[in-house]
Amino acid sequence: MAEGKITVDVLTLDSVQCAACGYMMESMAAMPQEVQEIIEYKEWSIKNKTGIGKFMELKGKVLPSICIEGDVVFPSIIPQYEELIDEMMARAKSPELADKLRAARDKGFEFDKVTENLAKAGAGQNTRNDS
Repeated sequence: MAEGKITVDVLTLDSVQCAACGYMMESMAAMPQEVQEIIEYKEWSIKNKTGIGKFMELKGKVLPSICIEGDVVFPSIIPQYEELIDEMMARAKSPELADKLRAARDKGFEFDKVTENLAKAGAGQNTRNDS
């Protein structure tokens, strides 16, 4: 993941076929642009070996879950916008990142770029493994 950004891992079964998993990914993809610029998030589906490895590394217990900076923060709970921002602020790597998040806290979700942001995060692209 990118240096200087807040790392968010979304542990899923499959964001395409599991509604709750899709909502978890959408909660990240609907973050406003100023938040998108300071976070890096990725879906980890347990339908493949790398996803299973990440699930074990992060000590996941339930699906879906959102992990921020390696901490399981939202186990099987789809967070509200303010909750998600607050947890990212608490784990920000610098005061500057926390300040940027604080400034965006009252903005709320932006759904106009969800599809584009999901594609950038690779949502649903690595959930199948036929081997």
